Amino acid sequence: MRYTVLMNTFSEIIGQEIVVSHLQNALRTGGVSHAYILNGAKGSGRHMIARSFSAALLCENPRQEGDRIEPCGECLSCIQTAAGSNPDLITLEREKENSIGVGDIRRMRADVQIKPYSAEHKIYIIPDAEKMTPAAQNALLKTLEEPPSYAVILLLADGTGSFLPTIMSRCITLPLRPVPEKAVEDCLKERFGAKEDRARLCARFSGGSIGRAALLLENENFANLREKTILLLQKIEKTNAAQLASFAKETVTEEETRDLIDLILTWNRDLLVCRSTHSTENLIFTDEVQYIIEAAQTTSWQGLQAAAEAVFRARRRLFSNVNAELTLQMMLLEIRAAYRMTDMRAE
Repeated sequence: MRYTVLMNTFSEIIGQEIVVSHLQNALRTGGVSHAYILNGAKGSGRHMIARSFSAALLCENPRQEGDRIEPCGECLSCIQTAAGSNPDLITLEREKENSIGVGDIRRMRADVQIKPYSAEHKIYIIPDAEKMTPAAQNALLKTLEEPPSYAVILLLADGTGSFLPTIMSRCITLPLRPVPEKAVEDCLKERFGAKEDRARLCARFSGGSIGRAALLLENENFANLREKTILLLQKIEKTNAAQLASFAKETVTEEETRDLIDLILTWNRDLLVCRSTHSTENLIFTDEVQYIIEAAQTTSWQGLQAAAEAVFRARRRLFSNVNAELTLQMMLLEIRAAYRMTDMRAE
């Protein structure tokens, strides 16, 4: 009896065609490098790509699917990889949460000297590789300079600014690009069963990261913040300063503050789109279409533009580490004033 296990495959990777093409070419030709840097933000798919490549590289009977080479999902290696117990696939474990020290790398280097148990390759995955200290990087450099023929090291990084030039020069860097919003939206609908309006909003806020979009989709705090923000914006012209201050105070975490600002910017964007195109086709808040149509007809161009400028100013202040609560209060007051421009209403 044959068993097929569930595991990461290249077919699941969305929006990273250049990276996938490079790794597929390495699998086809056998020209696998001894070290790669998968450079992308959290949620960009670094881990999925590393696992898919590792599974295909270690598979005993890789199969051809169209123009892709995929792991068979049936051999002992695939079963072990899916279970996280493949002795030829090692993920670096570090002692400290915020850094990868020289001791962590030295332990890995000692293991590198041991030949693979059964495969032709032995793969090492280093998550958060940008956290390596200079001493750790110098220790890794000794392996990169004279790697065993079977060793493949995958460094997963969020930015390469902290890497020494000598590390960069001995690795192939594969940058992961933001996934287009439409592709993220389609993925949320197809894989997670998300409704269209929620999928579109989460895709909008994902920054091109399917991982972040999936987290937003499941995040009840984000859903609640969205509803609270919509209710506030629908009545902000009649809301007094004390109520706006209370709303700002309730938004406590850095993540909530940034999400709130993006929600308001997206809301204002929908009003501008509806007013300029007289169409609802490209709106993000599709479940609030009727209100947006009415508000777009009564709010002035100047008011909408002033509101957008207020949001951008708040975002810049937050990046400058200005007090978040005061920044939100000021932004909400400025938006209220912008939406109250009754003497400059549309015809």
